[in-house]
Amino acid sequence: MRHYRDLLPDGNETDLKVFRRPQQYKEKTMNIIIFGGSGFIGSRTVQILKEQGHQVFTPDRRAFDFLHPNETAARRLLEGQDVLINCIGIMSRHAEILETVHHHTPKQLAVWAKAAGIKRWVQLSALGADPSQSINFVGSKGRGDDAVAQSGIPIAIARPSVIYGRGGTSCELFIKLARLPLLPLPEGGRFHLQPVHLADVAEGLAKLAFQTDTDHSIINMTGSQTLTLAEYLTTLRQTLHHKPPQHILPLPLRLIDPALPLANLLSNGIISRDSFALLKQGSCADYPDFAALLGRKPLAAENFADCL
Repeated sequence: MRHYRDLLPDGNETDLKVFRRPQQYKEKTMNIIIFGGSGFIGSRTVQILKEQGHQVFTPDRRAFDFLHPNETAARRLLEGQDVLINCIGIMSRHAEILETVHHHTPKQLAVWAKAAGIKRWVQLSALGADPSQSINFVGSKGRGDDAVAQSGIPIAIARPSVIYGRGGTSCELFIKLARLPLLPLPEGGRFHLQPVHLADVAEGLAKLAFQTDTDHSIINMTGSQTLTLAEYLTTLRQTLHHKPPQHILPLPLRLIDPALPLANLLSNGIISRDSFALLKQGSCADYPDFAALLGRKPLAAENFADCL
């Protein structure tokens, strides 16, 4: 298995222009606090920052609980830190929990962070995040993004698409589905995605911590290949499991809809009417800004299986 950097192009001058590393990042050692630093995305980001020589602090839920934020604990944790990276994100069937974790606590934490002298905030959000969204997950994410931005702290907001990386809940589900030779999918899986590799997201977050050319930026983090859900599962099946394309059995959404309330309960929000609504909206965006941040083109889904 190759490291993802082995897949960078070594070709012509045009390639070199696209993949050249940006110049707006500082090499100075920084004190960085990462909430969610032991999670799926946060842990990979921590690894990158530590390899770069930065001092990284990753408080756990016992030190600071996003469901029950404590000012005294927050001020103690934030003292002496230069950059805050918020990688906290959850799925839940309870709208009030999503609102607390994604919106109200980051809003309050930003007030304390500004008082503590935090110089930069990196917010891990989600593609499609919008404060006016009726879908609870992306709506709460969008409201949290706006609240932190209004605090006055220079902020970079990262909005990734569907993330590929072993250990991720949705990724492991897709990998299991890709094993099946016959797969029933709502609407035949004709929902468009631009899956992004975990390594690219983590590298992007690490770079955003030192971006100095803007006080407020939003980066859509997507891979360089657009596929339908069915095509993505077939790609995983062929590249990971080395099996022929699966047969897709299209299921009308109207047949699935009556079972979704129970699925929502059993999966704690992972499989729900909201999640299907998000699939129908698609998870795609242009990636030139992300490529500029990385200094190269983001990985395509067809290359994911070859990368660590």
